[in-house]
Amino acid sequence: MKRLFLILALIFILPAKAYAEDNYFEIKIGNSANKFELTSDKNFHLVDKELNEIHDLGVKSISAEFVDGKIILKSGDKILSENFPAKGEFKISSESYIKLKNKYRGYFHFEVENNKLNAINYIELEDYLKGVVNNELDYSHPMESLKTQAITSRTFAMSNKNKYIKKGYNLTDTTSSQVYRGQSSEHEKTTKAVDETKGMYLAVDSKPISAIFGASSGGIIADAKEVWGGDYSYLKRKEDPYSDDYKWSLKFSKEEFINKIKSKYPLTEIYSINILETDSSGRVKLLEILGDKTYNIKASELRNLLGAAKMKSTLYVVQTENDIVFNGKGYGHGVGLSQYGAVNMAKEGKGYEEILQFYFPGTKLIK
Repeated sequence: MKRLFLILALIFILPAKAYAEDNYFEIKIGNSANKFELTSDKNFHLVDKELNEIHDLGVKSISAEFVDGKIILKSGDKILSENFPAKGEFKISSESYIKLKNKYRGYFHFEVENNKLNAINYIELEDYLKGVVNNELDYSHPMESLKTQAITSRTFAMSNKNKYIKKGYNLTDTTSSQVYRGQSSEHEKTTKAVDETKGMYLAVDSKPISAIFGASSGGIIADAKEVWGGDYSYLKRKEDPYSDDYKWSLKFSKEEFINKIKSKYPLTEIYSINILETDSSGRVKLLEILGDKTYNIKASELRNLLGAAKMKSTLYVVQTENDIVFNGKGYGHGVGLSQYGAVNMAKEGKGYEEILQFYFPGTKLIK
């Protein structure tokens, strides 16, 4: 233990330099917590900012706990560090995968946010994508659609690298970034899609584009400016015949509907629901709920109240004669790449370059 603290003290004196930082991402794994447990099939090592190994910790399990403003690193009853540095000054590695619920490639370190710890997976971009693609588009789909997803996900990561930089990491492992489950979720087919498109990304004026994607456009792509703001030449309203047959229906009794919205919009009776405003793609923006009270409600808010997994999009019509029935198309926001459409295009024999140009017109594929 004395040797470890001596090594740490010596290294703090030496200036650290970046180790191919552009190729690496810091991914927040799960939620913030007071304590994390890491395990591996082989010994853990301590590495510096350049990823040079500086010490074999001699243990296969590590706990990191935030106590009195310090990160305590332990293995069982053995204290490895009473004040482990945050901000990636040192990282934990193993010659095997590191397990934190899922198994992960790369390295781990810890950040402090709001008096809790964040577990950060420090990982090379291509390895990160191997743990993303199969979660965003299942390996069972055609290879050209998987390659499309790999390039889109790579571009998304590159263009969003600074999304959470003020919090000490680049991306999360959830849908707020991209769904990432590490090596545990890899599949040989999606890994092949990543490998065979290595380094490829979409650009405008040599910069990675905002590569937005969703499950299905429902036959008409939404304009990003109308959904979130921000004017992008390649994210405009467009007919999408490859996603036209993705349909859904959601039915509530009037009593069920009233119970769903009562926390914010209390009613005892409901007479009708009227669509007041749509965008250029036909997606609902504003509705009127008429009952013993009258409310105007944003379609995005109503979707959250009813459940985004059930009310799959805001591209719908509504009937209120007896029950309340929403008949809709598409799944998600409708901007950018429609994964459902990409799969259908691939089934028709179209390659990933053609698919990408359809959904992101006017962009350049950098190889």
